[in-house]
Parts: sequence; structure tokens; C-alpha cells
Amino acid sequence: MIELEEIRKKIYGAIKGTELEYCCYFAGGCVRDMYLKRERTDLDICVEKEEGDKLLANILQEKGLIRKVVRYQRTETLMTKIDGYSLELSPTQIRTEVDNGKVHKTFVPVEEDARSRDFTINALMIAIHSGELLDFTQKGIKDLESRLIRACESEGKGFVKDPIRILRAVRLTAELDNFTIEEKTGAEIQNKSFLLEELNPLRITRELQKILLLKSFFKAQYLLQSFQLMSHLLSEFNNITLDEKTLNWLKNPELSKLIRTLQSLEGRFCFLCLPFYLNRTDSNSEFKVNLEPLISYHRYFSNKQNRHIDNLLYAIRVFLNEFYLKTEMELSHLREAIHKVNDDFEELGILLQCVDNYKGWRSGTNSALSKLAIE
Repeated sequence: MIELEEIRKKIYGAIKGTELEYCCYFAGGCVRDMYLKRERTDLDICVEKEEGDKLLANILQEKGLIRKVVRYQRTETLMTKIDGYSLELSPTQIRTEVDNGKVHKTFVPVEEDARSRDFTINALMIAIHSGELLDFTQKGIKDLESRLIRACESEGKGFVKDPIRILRAVRLTAELDNFTIEEKTGAEIQNKSFLLEELNPLRITRELQKILLLKSFFKAQYLLQSFQLMSHLLSEFNNITLDEKTLNWLKNPELSKLIRTLQSLEGRFCFLCLPFYLNRTDSNSEFKVNLEPLISYHRYFSNKQNRHIDNLLYAIRVFLNEFYLKTEMELSHLREAIHKVNDDFEELGILLQCVDNYKGWRSGTNSALSKLAIE
């Protein structure tokens, strides 16, 4: 759990009597996590003064509370360490990320900074001079108590300003225990999800990979699919809508046990693609799964990761054609699929067990597909 009080007292002792005495605030996730009694290794302080981050860094260095200060190039915030915590310093501001990934910043009063943030639970602040918890949206504390992810701005305005908040809503809801997305915010996510297609792929990569590595990935994958977000991340799935039964399968407790055994980022991403293949095999018995690789996800991963994903998905498509769609497949395709996965047999086996689980869920029967793949 974060112990902000001792650090607050040290910082206030340093700024007392200076022009920053009443200008500094703990902000964002560190305040939220303190309230939730969650572990955290980083802190954020915003300063209600232009160039206030530089002034605060200088004061803290002079008082010996921090040493080295570096400027984080992407967001142009100052980074340092205090009492073992990473500390980010910035003026109160509105941030707008542009297409090239850089951030445009406009200095604003602290209240406007808070109200422009993504979600109410991330808009809470603690005044360093008094220790007072400040809720400028007047909903943050209530939403923490109710375990709700609610957008600060109504009518989807926050998602229009920065669509990456759509994926961030999914990640936070999965990451925080027993949280759900507030009803109107969920509707706004659904309505504005097409904006993901306009984002710089690098920004999607950062957020998507965080989601794939979550301990609570099972919850995250359901949210991604229930809001139909994958169809906006992968152009090949644009015209596929998952039906209600497939979405219900994604909440299946038995499936949860299988997914927990998928440890790699690549294997988990392949699982996100599975429902789109499976849903189409059920809706059209004549449909043949295309053996050509997906291309659109390549922009989100490294070359090595893409090869890993390509091989797993190719093997899955081959097995689906052979065992579920009953197509006459050349033996060379089967041999090629087995050769491609090579050392990834365990992951392929888990993914094919997920396929079996799906088929059992839909029809009440099981197949020998996963057993064959593992053998």
C-alpha cells in the first residue's frame, strides 16, 4: 500500500514558504490506489503554475529529497525518484496526443486539469499543503466506493479527444478488483469505438500489450469482445459481429482455467482472434477458414512476436478446416502447420482445448482435436 502521508510531509516541508506552497497536488492513479489500498511504485505530482514542474524539481533537489531528474521525451514530463518511488512532475494541464505520438500541452487551473482527465477515479487529488482529498468531479470518491469506471466528460467527449481511453477503460476495469464500467460510459465506448481505427498504432501497442499481460486477462478479453473492439483493431474482422452465445462462452468458468495457462503475450493475442474464426464456422457451415495470415495486427508487435502469432494462427486455421469444417485439405497444409508451431505445441494445445471448449459449449459434445494436437 502507498504511504503518501510521510512523503507529503517531506515535500510540504521543502516547499513551505516558497511560491509553490499552495500549488502542488498528488494526482491520478497514486491517489486512487492509496484509497483502494493497492500496491504502487510510481507517484504523480501536478503543480498549478506554468513551469512549476521545473521549479518543484529544483526545490526538491536543493533540499536533498531527490537527485537525478530526467525529462521523459514522449510526454515531456520530469521523472525522478523519492523514497524508492518513481515520481513524475508536471504542471496542471490539458494534454492532447497528436498523430505522431507527441503530446500538446496547455496550462490550465487545477480544477480544469482534474475534469479533463479520463475517469473520475483518476481525477482525485491530494493537496500537498493540507493533505485534503479533492474531488473536483464530485463523483470520484463515490465511484471508488461503488467500484465504477466513469468517464469525466459526458457524451463521449473524452473518448473523442483521446480514443485510447477506450482501451484504458477496459484495462482499468479488469485490473481493479470488482470494478465495472458505468452504464453511460459503456454506451459511449460502444458508440465511439470506431475512433480506435484513427489512432497511431504505437499508442494502441502500448495499451494492448498492457492488457495482454494482465493477471486478470480473462476479464479484459471479455470486455474487448463484448464492446466489439477487436473488429476496430483488426481490419480483417470488420464485418464480423460475435453472437450472444459466443459472448456468453467467453464468460465460461472452464474457459477461464484454460486461459490462465496461456502465459505468453502472443498466445493470449491468438485467443482474442479465436472467437472470430469460431463464430463464422457456426454461422456458415460452408465457410472455409482462409489460410492466408492476418496482416493488420503486425503493426502492433515486433517481427519476432508476429512470427510467433502467425505460426499459431496458421496452425489453428488448418486444424479448424480439417476437423470442424470437414474440408478436403492437402496433407502438405497439415504438415506445414505442425512444422510451423515447432516448440509452441503446448500453447497450440491450450488454444485448441479452447476450441473444444467452445464446440462443447455450443453443442454439448467434445472432439478429439486438442488431444490430437498435443499428441
